Amino acid sequence: MSAARTYYLFFALIHIGMGATVTAYTPFLQETVGLSLAEIGLVNTVFWAVLILSELPTGMLADGKSRAFSLKVGALFFGAGALAYTQATDFFSAAMAESLIGVGGAFVSGAGTAWIADALHREGRAEELSHVYATESLIKSVLLLLGGFVGVSISLVDPRLIWVPFAVSAPLAALVAHKLMNGQGEPLEYVGELMAFRLALRQLLRSRALLWVIAALMCFGPVIAFNHYWAIYFKAQVGQVGLAYIWPVIYLGLIAGAQLIRRLRVPQGSEANLIVLALVLTGSGLMITASVHGLWFSLPAVVLHEFGRGLFQPLTDSFVQHRVESSYRATFGSLQSFLGRMGFAIVPLVVWVFIVDKPNSQETIQSVWIICGSVITLSAVGLWFTRPRAR
Repeated sequence: MSAARTYYLFFALIHIGMGATVTAYTPFLQETVGLSLAEIGLVNTVFWAVLILSELPTGMLADGKSRAFSLKVGALFFGAGALAYTQATDFFSAAMAESLIGVGGAFVSGAGTAWIADALHREGRAEELSHVYATESLIKSVLLLLGGFVGVSISLVDPRLIWVPFAVSAPLAALVAHKLMNGQGEPLEYVGELMAFRLALRQLLRSRALLWVIAALMCFGPVIAFNHYWAIYFKAQVGQVGLAYIWPVIYLGLIAGAQLIRRLRVPQGSEANLIVLALVLTGSGLMITASVHGLWFSLPAVVLHEFGRGLFQPLTDSFVQHRVESSYRATFGSLQSFLGRMGFAIVPLVVWVFIVDKPNSQETIQSVWIICGSVITLSAVGLWFTRPRAR
Protein backbone atom coordinates (compact mmCIF):
# COMPACT_ATOMS: atom_id res chain seq x y z
CA MET A 1 0.00 0.00 0.00
CA SER A 2 1.31 3.44 -0.88
CA ALA A 3 2.16 5.90 1.88
CA ALA A 4 -0.72 8.19 0.89
CA ARG A 5 -3.29 5.39 1.10
CA THR A 6 -1.96 4.23 4.46
CA TYR A 7 -2.17 7.81 5.71
CA TYR A 8 -5.75 8.11 4.45
CA LEU A 9 -6.74 4.81 6.07
CA PHE A 10 -5.34 5.77 9.47
CA PHE A 11 -7.14 9.10 9.57
CA ALA A 12 -10.31 7.67 8.05
CA LEU A 13 -10.60 5.32 11.03
CA ILE A 14 -10.03 8.21 13.44
CA HIS A 15 -12.60 10.45 11.80
CA ILE A 16 -15.39 7.93 11.22
CA GLY A 17 -15.50 7.24 14.95
CA MET A 18 -15.11 10.88 15.88
CA GLY A 19 -17.86 11.74 13.41
CA ALA A 20 -20.44 9.85 15.44
CA THR A 21 -20.04 12.44 18.20
CA VAL A 22 -20.15 15.69 16.23
CA THR A 23 -23.89 16.30 15.94
CA ALA A 24 -24.71 15.16 19.46
CA TYR A 25 -21.61 16.27 21.38
CA THR A 26 -22.78 19.53 22.97
CA PRO A 27 -26.39 18.35 23.48
CA PHE A 28 -24.85 15.32 25.23
CA LEU A 29 -22.78 17.58 27.49
CA GLN A 30 -25.72 19.86 28.22
CA GLU A 31 -28.55 17.36 28.66
CA THR A 32 -26.87 14.10 29.73
CA VAL A 33 -23.83 15.29 31.67
CA GLY A 34 -25.62 18.44 32.87
CA LEU A 35 -23.19 21.22 31.85
CA SER A 36 -24.16 24.83 31.20
CA LEU A 37 -23.05 26.77 28.11
CA ALA A 38 -20.23 28.29 30.14
CA GLU A 39 -19.12 24.90 31.48
CA ILE A 40 -19.09 23.46 27.95
CA GLY A 41 -16.58 26.16 27.05
CA LEU A 42 -14.58 25.47 30.21
CA VAL A 43 -14.36 21.71 29.67
CA ASN A 44 -13.05 22.42 26.19
CA THR A 45 -10.47 24.76 27.70
CA VAL A 46 -9.26 21.73 29.65
CA PHE A 47 -9.05 19.73 26.42
CA TRP A 48 -6.99 22.35 24.59
CA ALA A 49 -4.78 23.09 27.58
CA VAL A 50 -3.87 19.40 27.93
CA LEU A 51 -3.31 19.06 24.20
CA ILE A 52 -1.12 22.16 24.01
CA LEU A 53 0.99 21.18 27.02
CA SER A 54 1.46 17.71 25.55
CA GLU A 55 2.46 18.95 22.10
CA LEU A 56 6.19 19.48 22.54
CA PRO A 57 7.10 16.27 24.40
CA THR A 58 5.03 14.14 22.02
CA GLY A 59 6.50 15.84 18.95
CA MET A 60 10.04 15.38 20.21
CA LEU A 61 9.27 11.72 20.93
CA ALA A 62 7.98 11.27 17.38
CA ASP A 63 11.21 12.58 15.88
CA GLY A 64 13.48 10.87 18.41
CA LYS A 65 11.77 7.47 18.67
CA SER A 66 9.18 6.84 15.95
CA ARG A 67 6.36 8.73 14.27
CA ALA A 68 4.45 5.49 13.67
CA PHE A 69 4.75 4.74 17.40
CA SER A 70 3.37 8.19 18.24
CA LEU A 71 0.41 7.71 15.92
CA LYS A 72 -0.33 4.32 17.48
CA VAL A 73 -0.21 5.67 21.04
CA GLY A 74 -2.30 8.69 20.08
CA ALA A 75 -5.02 6.49 18.61
CA LEU A 76 -5.10 4.40 21.80
CA PHE A 77 -5.53 7.55 23.91
CA PHE A 78 -8.43 8.55 21.65
CA GLY A 79 -10.08 5.22 22.33
CA ALA A 80 -9.53 5.54 26.09
CA GLY A 81 -11.06 9.02 26.10
CA ALA A 82 -14.12 7.79 24.21
CA LEU A 83 -14.61 4.98 26.73
CA ALA A 84 -14.25 7.44 29.61
CA TYR A 85 -16.96 9.64 28.10
CA THR A 86 -19.46 6.77 28.17
CA GLN A 87 -19.23 7.01 31.98
CA ALA A 88 -19.10 10.82 32.39
CA THR A 89 -21.59 12.21 34.91
CA ASP A 90 -20.31 15.68 35.79
CA PHE A 91 -17.82 18.41 34.84
CA PHE A 92 -14.80 16.63 36.32
CA SER A 93 -15.41 13.25 34.68
CA ALA A 94 -16.02 15.04 31.36
CA ALA A 95 -12.77 16.95 31.85
CA MET A 96 -10.93 13.66 32.44
CA ALA A 97 -12.29 12.21 29.20
CA GLU A 98 -11.35 15.39 27.34
CA SER A 99 -7.85 15.19 28.79
CA LEU A 100 -7.31 11.67 27.44
CA ILE A 101 -8.53 12.74 24.01
CA GLY A 102 -6.31 15.82 24.23
CA VAL A 103 -3.20 13.72 24.86
CA GLY A 104 -4.19 11.56 21.90
CA GLY A 105 -4.50 14.64 19.71
CA ALA A 106 -1.03 15.80 20.75
CA PHE A 107 0.54 12.46 19.82
CA VAL A 108 -1.16 12.47 16.41
CA SER A 109 -0.96 16.11 15.30
CA GLY A 110 2.71 16.71 14.52
CA ALA A 111 3.55 13.07 13.84
CA GLY A 112 0.88 12.61 11.19
CA THR A 113 1.79 15.55 8.96
CA ALA A 114 5.51 14.79 9.38
CA TRP A 115 5.09 11.08 8.59
CA ILE A 116 3.39 11.66 5.26
CA ALA A 117 5.75 14.48 4.26
CA ASP A 118 8.84 12.26 4.60
CA ALA A 119 7.09 9.19 3.21
CA LEU A 120 6.20 11.09 0.04
CA HIS A 121 9.77 12.35 -0.16
CA ARG A 122 11.06 8.78 -0.09
CA GLU A 123 8.63 7.85 -2.87
CA GLY A 124 9.75 10.80 -4.99
CA ARG A 125 6.34 12.48 -4.70
CA ALA A 126 7.14 15.43 -2.46
CA GLU A 127 5.38 17.84 -4.83
CA GLU A 128 2.06 16.10 -4.07
CA LEU A 129 2.09 17.10 -0.38
CA SER A 130 -0.55 19.84 -0.51
CA HIS A 131 -2.76 17.55 -2.62
CA VAL A 132 -2.46 14.77 -0.03
CA TYR A 133 -3.24 17.12 2.87
CA ALA A 134 -6.29 18.41 1.01
CA THR A 135 -7.43 14.88 0.15
CA GLU A 136 -7.12 13.84 3.80
CA SER A 137 -9.18 16.90 4.74
CA LEU A 138 -11.80 15.92 2.16
CA ILE A 139 -11.94 12.33 3.42
CA LYS A 140 -12.26 13.62 6.97
CA SER A 141 -15.12 15.87 5.94
CA VAL A 142 -17.04 13.12 4.18
CA LEU A 143 -16.62 10.69 7.08
CA LEU A 144 -17.57 13.27 9.67
CA LEU A 145 -20.59 13.99 7.52
CA LEU A 146 -21.63 10.33 7.49
CA GLY A 147 -20.77 9.99 11.16
CA GLY A 148 -23.09 12.89 11.96
CA PHE A 149 -26.08 10.89 10.72
CA VAL A 150 -24.95 7.86 12.71
CA GLY A 151 -24.50 9.95 15.85
CA VAL A 152 -27.98 11.45 15.71
CA SER A 153 -29.53 8.01 15.28
CA ILE A 154 -27.52 6.59 18.18
CA SER A 155 -28.32 9.53 20.46
CA LEU A 156 -32.04 8.84 20.08
CA VAL A 157 -31.44 5.42 21.66
CA ASP A 158 -28.92 6.49 24.34
CA PRO A 159 -26.76 9.65 24.09
CA ARG A 160 -23.83 7.91 25.82
CA LEU A 161 -23.56 5.40 22.98
CA ILE A 162 -22.35 8.10 20.55
CA TRP A 163 -18.85 7.40 21.94
CA VAL A 164 -18.87 3.68 21.17
CA PRO A 165 -17.93 3.95 17.44
CA PHE A 166 -14.92 6.12 18.39
CA ALA A 167 -13.92 3.64 21.09
CA VAL A 168 -13.85 0.92 18.40
CA SER A 169 -12.39 2.78 15.40
CA ALA A 170 -9.50 4.42 17.28
CA PRO A 171 -7.87 1.11 18.32
CA LEU A 172 -8.28 -0.07 14.71
CA ALA A 173 -6.33 3.03 13.63
CA ALA A 174 -3.66 2.09 16.18
CA LEU A 175 -3.46 -1.33 14.54
CA VAL A 176 -2.96 0.29 11.12
CA ALA A 177 -0.12 2.39 12.53
CA HIS A 178 1.46 -0.69 14.12
CA LYS A 179 1.22 -2.90 11.03
CA LEU A 180 1.51 -0.55 8.05
CA MET A 181 3.12 2.76 9.06
CA ASN A 182 6.69 1.55 8.97
CA GLY A 183 9.96 3.42 8.56
CA GLN A 184 8.99 5.08 5.29
CA GLY A 185 7.65 8.11 7.14
CA GLU A 186 10.43 8.41 9.71
CA PRO A 187 13.02 11.22 9.61
CA LEU A 188 15.57 11.03 6.81
CA GLU A 189 18.17 11.79 9.48
CA TYR A 190 17.78 11.15 13.23
CA VAL A 191 19.14 13.85 15.51
CA GLY A 192 17.60 13.01 18.90
CA GLU A 193 14.76 14.64 20.80
CA LEU A 194 16.58 17.63 22.33
CA MET A 195 18.47 18.46 19.15
CA ALA A 196 15.22 18.25 17.17
CA PHE A 197 13.70 20.81 19.55
CA ARG A 198 16.70 23.13 19.26
CA LEU A 199 16.61 22.95 15.47
CA ALA A 200 12.86 23.51 15.34
CA LEU A 201 13.02 26.52 17.66
CA ARG A 202 15.98 28.00 15.79
CA GLN A 203 14.18 27.62 12.45
CA LEU A 204 11.06 29.29 13.85
CA LEU A 205 12.94 32.26 15.28
CA ARG A 206 14.91 32.75 12.06
CA SER A 207 11.94 32.57 9.69
CA ARG A 208 9.59 35.52 9.37
CA ALA A 209 7.26 33.36 7.26
CA LEU A 210 6.93 30.70 9.96
CA LEU A 211 6.30 33.32 12.65
CA TRP A 212 3.61 34.77 10.39
CA VAL A 213 1.81 31.45 9.99
CA ILE A 214 1.91 30.93 13.77
CA ALA A 215 0.16 34.30 14.09
CA ALA A 216 -2.41 33.17 11.51
CA LEU A 217 -3.07 29.99 13.50
CA MET A 218 -3.58 32.03 16.66
CA CYS A 219 -6.03 34.31 14.85
CA PHE A 220 -7.96 31.22 13.75
CA GLY A 221 -8.61 30.25 17.39
CA PRO A 222 -12.04 31.91 17.81
CA VAL A 223 -13.59 29.41 15.35
CA ILE A 224 -13.75 27.04 18.32
CA ALA A 225 -16.82 28.94 19.56
CA PHE A 226 -18.77 27.66 16.56
CA ASN A 227 -17.76 24.06 17.33
CA HIS A 228 -19.05 24.33 20.87
CA TYR A 229 -22.48 25.80 20.25
CA TRP A 230 -23.67 25.09 16.72
CA ALA A 231 -25.65 21.96 17.66
CA ILE A 232 -27.33 23.63 20.63
CA TYR A 233 -28.08 26.73 18.52
CA PHE A 234 -29.71 24.88 15.65
CA LYS A 235 -31.36 22.22 17.81
CA ALA A 236 -33.64 24.94 19.18
CA GLN A 237 -34.85 25.50 15.61
CA VAL A 238 -34.96 22.00 14.10
CA GLY A 239 -34.79 19.49 16.98
CA GLN A 240 -32.35 16.63 17.56
CA VAL A 241 -33.37 14.68 14.45
CA GLY A 242 -33.20 17.85 12.37
CA LEU A 243 -29.51 18.20 13.20
CA ALA A 244 -28.85 15.17 10.98
CA TYR A 245 -30.07 17.26 8.04
CA ILE A 246 -28.47 20.53 9.12
CA TRP A 247 -25.07 18.87 9.53
CA PRO A 248 -24.52 17.89 5.86
CA VAL A 249 -25.58 21.35 4.69
CA ILE A 250 -23.06 22.93 7.04
CA TYR A 251 -20.31 20.54 6.07
CA LEU A 252 -20.77 21.11 2.35
CA GLY A 253 -18.74 24.27 2.81
CA LEU A 254 -15.76 22.52 4.40
CA ILE A 255 -15.80 19.77 1.77
CA ALA A 256 -15.92 22.38 -1.00
CA GLY A 257 -12.93 24.21 0.50
CA ALA A 258 -10.84 21.06 0.75
CA GLN A 259 -11.86 20.02 -2.77
CA LEU A 260 -10.85 23.40 -4.17
CA ILE A 261 -7.35 23.08 -2.68
CA ARG A 262 -7.08 19.58 -4.17
CA ARG A 263 -7.86 20.99 -7.60
CA LEU A 264 -5.72 24.09 -7.37
CA ARG A 265 -2.00 23.80 -7.97
CA VAL A 266 -0.82 26.35 -5.43
CA PRO A 267 2.92 26.96 -5.86
CA GLN A 268 4.81 26.16 -2.68
CA GLY A 269 5.55 29.34 -0.79
CA SER A 270 2.61 31.29 -2.23
CA GLU A 271 -0.12 30.10 0.13
CA ALA A 272 -0.22 33.28 2.24
CA ASN A 273 -2.80 35.14 0.14
CA LEU A 274 -5.21 32.23 0.28
CA ILE A 275 -4.64 31.80 4.02
CA VAL A 276 -5.75 35.39 4.58
CA LEU A 277 -8.77 34.85 2.33
CA ALA A 278 -9.67 31.72 4.31
CA LEU A 279 -9.65 33.74 7.54
CA VAL A 280 -11.84 36.48 6.05
CA LEU A 281 -14.41 33.95 4.83
CA THR A 282 -14.35 32.09 8.15
CA GLY A 283 -14.81 35.19 10.29
CA SER A 284 -17.39 36.95 8.13
CA GLY A 285 -19.42 33.75 7.78
CA LEU A 286 -19.57 33.39 11.56
CA MET A 287 -20.65 37.00 12.04
CA ILE A 288 -23.39 36.75 9.43
CA THR A 289 -24.67 33.47 10.89
CA ALA A 290 -25.24 35.15 14.24
CA SER A 291 -26.66 38.36 12.78
CA VAL A 292 -29.36 37.15 10.41
CA HIS A 293 -32.75 35.76 11.38
CA GLY A 294 -34.25 32.59 10.03
CA LEU A 295 -32.78 29.22 9.18
CA TRP A 296 -32.70 29.81 5.43
CA PHE A 297 -30.58 32.92 5.87
CA SER A 298 -28.19 31.57 8.48
CA LEU A 299 -27.37 28.29 6.72
CA PRO A 300 -25.68 29.91 3.67
CA ALA A 301 -23.55 31.95 6.08
CA VAL A 302 -22.54 28.79 7.92
CA VAL A 303 -21.52 27.21 4.61
CA LEU A 304 -19.35 30.28 3.92
CA HIS A 305 -17.78 29.92 7.38
CA GLU A 306 -17.01 26.24 6.80
CA PHE A 307 -15.68 26.92 3.29
CA GLY A 308 -13.05 29.20 4.82
CA ARG A 309 -12.16 26.52 7.35
CA GLY A 310 -11.85 23.94 4.58
CA LEU A 311 -9.30 26.14 2.85
CA PHE A 312 -7.31 26.98 5.95
CA GLN A 313 -5.88 23.69 7.25
CA PRO A 314 -4.34 22.22 4.05
CA LEU A 315 -2.93 25.64 3.13
CA THR A 316 -1.19 26.15 6.48
CA ASP A 317 0.12 22.56 6.54
CA SER A 318 1.63 22.98 3.08
CA PHE A 319 2.99 26.43 3.97
CA VAL A 320 4.94 24.97 6.89
CA GLN A 321 6.17 21.59 5.69
CA HIS A 322 8.44 22.69 2.84
CA ARG A 323 10.10 25.24 5.12
CA VAL A 324 11.34 22.70 7.71
CA GLU A 325 13.82 19.85 7.51
CA SER A 326 13.05 16.15 7.88
CA SER A 327 15.05 15.60 11.09
CA TYR A 328 12.83 17.87 13.19
CA ARG A 329 9.61 17.93 11.16
CA ALA A 330 7.34 16.38 13.81
CA THR A 331 8.89 18.46 16.58
CA PHE A 332 8.30 21.61 14.59
CA GLY A 333 4.72 20.53 13.94
CA SER A 334 4.20 20.17 17.67
CA LEU A 335 5.92 23.49 18.39
CA GLN A 336 3.65 25.07 15.79
CA SER A 337 0.59 23.49 17.42
CA PHE A 338 1.79 24.47 20.89
CA LEU A 339 1.90 28.12 19.89
CA GLY A 340 -0.77 28.28 17.19
CA ARG A 341 -3.46 26.49 19.17
CA MET A 342 -3.17 28.79 22.16
CA GLY A 343 -6.27 30.51 20.86
CA PHE A 344 -8.25 27.27 21.11
CA ALA A 345 -7.56 27.19 24.87
CA ILE A 346 -7.78 30.93 25.55
CA VAL A 347 -11.01 31.63 23.64
CA PRO A 348 -13.21 29.10 25.54
CA LEU A 349 -11.78 30.40 28.82
CA VAL A 350 -12.60 33.99 27.87
CA VAL A 351 -16.07 32.91 26.74
CA TRP A 352 -16.61 31.16 30.08
CA VAL A 353 -15.63 34.30 32.00
CA PHE A 354 -18.03 36.49 30.05
CA ILE A 355 -21.07 34.20 29.88
CA VAL A 356 -20.85 32.35 33.20
CA ASP A 357 -23.74 34.47 34.55
CA LYS A 358 -25.60 34.73 31.24
CA PRO A 359 -28.66 32.62 30.39
CA ASN A 360 -28.32 29.46 28.28
CA SER A 361 -30.06 31.17 25.36
CA GLN A 362 -29.79 31.72 21.62
CA GLU A 363 -28.94 35.37 22.24
CA THR A 364 -25.91 34.43 24.34
CA ILE A 365 -24.56 32.20 21.57
CA GLN A 366 -25.17 34.91 18.96
CA SER A 367 -23.20 37.45 20.98
CA VAL A 368 -20.26 35.06 21.31
CA TRP A 369 -20.26 34.33 17.58
CA ILE A 370 -20.42 37.97 16.53
CA ILE A 371 -17.44 38.87 18.72
CA CYS A 372 -15.39 35.83 17.64
CA GLY A 373 -16.16 36.38 13.96
CA SER A 374 -15.16 40.03 14.23
CA VAL A 375 -11.83 39.13 15.85
CA ILE A 376 -10.99 36.66 13.06
CA THR A 377 -11.90 39.10 10.29
CA LEU A 378 -10.03 42.06 11.75
CA SER A 379 -6.99 39.87 12.42
CA ALA A 380 -6.97 38.83 8.77
CA VAL A 381 -6.60 42.48 7.73
CA GLY A 382 -3.43 42.79 9.80
CA LEU A 383 -2.09 39.52 8.41
CA TRP A 384 -2.66 40.74 4.85
CA PHE A 385 -0.36 43.71 5.32
CA THR A 386 2.35 41.62 6.98
CA ARG A 387 2.11 38.51 4.78
CA PRO A 388 5.38 36.98 3.49
CA ARG A 389 6.04 37.03 -0.21
CA ALA A 390 6.32 33.80 -2.18
CA ARG A 391 9.79 32.31 -2.25
